[in-house]
Amino acid sequence: MTDLVNFDGLATAEVNSEVIAAMQPWMSLNSSPNSLHPLGEATQNLYTRVRAKVAARVGCSPGEVIFTSGIAEADNLALKGFAKRHQSDEKSLAVLATEPLTTLNCAREIEKHGWGLATIPVDQGGVVDLALAKGTINSKTALVSSHLVNEETGAVQPISELVEAVREISPMVKIHCNGRAGIGRIPFSFADLGVDSLSLDTASIGGPSGIGVLIVKSGEVLAPLIHGAGADSRFDSTGISNAQIAGLGAACELPSLSASNSLLLANSIVKSELGRKCWTIGPENCAPGILNLCIESVLAEPFVIECGINGLLISPSSGCTSTAGKASHVLLAMGISESSALSSLRFSLSSDISGEEIGLGVAALAKSYADMSD
Repeated sequence: MTDLVNFDGLATAEVNSEVIAAMQPWMSLNSSPNSLHPLGEATQNLYTRVRAKVAARVGCSPGEVIFTSGIAEADNLALKGFAKRHQSDEKSLAVLATEPLTTLNCAREIEKHGWGLATIPVDQGGVVDLALAKGTINSKTALVSSHLVNEETGAVQPISELVEAVREISPMVKIHCNGRAGIGRIPFSFADLGVDSLSLDTASIGGPSGIGVLIVKSGEVLAPLIHGAGADSRFDSTGISNAQIAGLGAACELPSLSASNSLLLANSIVKSELGRKCWTIGPENCAPGILNLCIESVLAEPFVIECGINGLLISPSSGCTSTAGKASHVLLAMGISESSALSSLRFSLSSDISGEEIGLGVAALAKSYADMSD
């Protein structure tokens, strides 16, 4: 893996050495935070410390932090947990058209149980159109979901403005936000966003996989997805590895991605031979470390394979739909043609990538294009 240049940081990221060091003492020990003996107390202290680290990173209270098995469970717990508590009422939910597939599929499942479902449009840059959002919401809208940063384009959503616009029409609406691509890339505070719940993980910024976080505003009540012994939290009874929890806490203390690396990547591509063959998809101002490019006359999937042969890790615009040969729903919602969407690539950098690696990656990118053009 050390010989590969990684431009696929949102999906493939090395675990940071400091995170590994934090996890190691817990790798050989399984213990419950509810046990009354000294190891149980030590485990409870670990949970307390990590909750405090998460809270410090995202601007919430430690008591609002719930550990989950990953971002998918966090999103499902937020949306289904609220919907289940109100399933006897005539309600509807609204989701951003460019939401992650996990969120969209969750919303469609809720729709099967009698909820109305509406889609909030985005503009050509992939940013929510607040006027159209207000037109999508009505007095029956009880739940809204939006991401903070789009994982395919880097578009940053104006969450606090969206919250204000939505609550003008439906004051009691609950709003969920997926913050996975935002942590480590842009500064934000759960309190300032004004949402009722926030999901995230740290796998793309050097943390371990298999663990996520759901922040739920104090006083909010969700129906549990899993019924067990209630070992740790208000809504969830899954058992998360203590090592993963320790790693999550360490990852929350890692530095954020540098915007300079994003600029270096973009400029290097523009100056390369490939620069005349591609164009950027997304807003002018996007989150650091995420870039979406459409390369003319190239299908993304075989190009990704060719790049891998040349030592570069990248992803089609949507890694979630890449194996199905489908165009990204995100790009289609932005008005991008299907052919352009199928020729689009998502570049996502990790925080520890060097300028030298970026240069090597761009060279591999240009070589791959030349190889496929022969």
